[in-house]
Amino acid sequence: MKIETHLKNEIGRLCVKDGTKFNVLCILILSTVLVVLLYMDSQKGIGLRVKQRIYVKSISRQLKGLKELPETSNHPTAVTKSRIKPKVIPLIYTVTPTYYRLTQMADLTRFANTLRNVRRLHWIVVEDWTFTNHNVHDLLHTSNIPFTYIAQATRETSNASKGNDQKNSALEWINKNHRFGEPAVVYFADDDNTYDLRLFEEMRYTKKLSMWPVGFSGAMRLEKPIVKDGKVTNFSAWWSNHRVFAVDMAGFAINTNVLWDYYPMRFETIVPAKTCCMAETHFLEQCCTREDIEPKADNCTKVYVWHTKTVKPGLRVGQSKNEDIYV
Repeated sequence: MKIETHLKNEIGRLCVKDGTKFNVLCILILSTVLVVLLYMDSQKGIGLRVKQRIYVKSISRQLKGLKELPETSNHPTAVTKSRIKPKVIPLIYTVTPTYYRLTQMADLTRFANTLRNVRRLHWIVVEDWTFTNHNVHDLLHTSNIPFTYIAQATRETSNASKGNDQKNSALEWINKNHRFGEPAVVYFADDDNTYDLRLFEEMRYTKKLSMWPVGFSGAMRLEKPIVKDGKVTNFSAWWSNHRVFAVDMAGFAINTNVLWDYYPMRFETIVPAKTCCMAETHFLEQCCTREDIEPKADNCTKVYVWHTKTVKPGLRVGQSKNEDIYV
């Protein structure tokens, strides 16, 4: 700008002659200078626009590169899983009541080896005691499975099915901590059952209530919903005539929306005397009817979970060796 001002001043001085300013020669000089200045300004504008285009293209390439990056997380096996946005895949809350016995660590270790192969799963383990067990906590921590470990002792007033207080504690945790609107399901899984990995993918997209057969349940070879034309019409199960939902705890999953739509969804902990095996049906009757059931496992024709039990080890009485090692 200083150079342009100086040129104008010099031209003005040269063009003054006999008191007459801006004669024909001066007009030509001024016109030439103005054309040169306009050309310089236009070149600056072109250069600026080019720089802007280059900058926008550079930013676009960077953003595209970010979109194409694979998912990362603290989970060491996440890099081996498919590149699917986490929120697109519904989360599975797997609720496992547990208690101390000689085979507790063995059962939890075996179950952890199954769950570590399931994507988008949060394991809620509830200890039937007044405080948690640091050995169980260490096992859960080293499993690399997202988990929550809490303690909930069975109340003295409870006379219902074993584990109901623990399941209620887990449901309360979900109500408080789940991000409302994020798709998820809840599944109640004992630590000593046997699970096929396909079961978890079957239940993952449950809209409200899904069911499937359970092997070795109810003193039968298997218990299962009876499906006709894609709908559950009855159950092949023990005492099915007295239960609306004659299903084992391992044989169903619910969508988390149910927990808010029918709040508070809880298992009963006090029941009339001589009441047995009604926990599942009384829980589900709070929110669902048979028309809501979504049959899974190829219309309930395949078994993906077995109600197994670990045999209690036959130990010699009075052993004193290795008692300092937790098993």
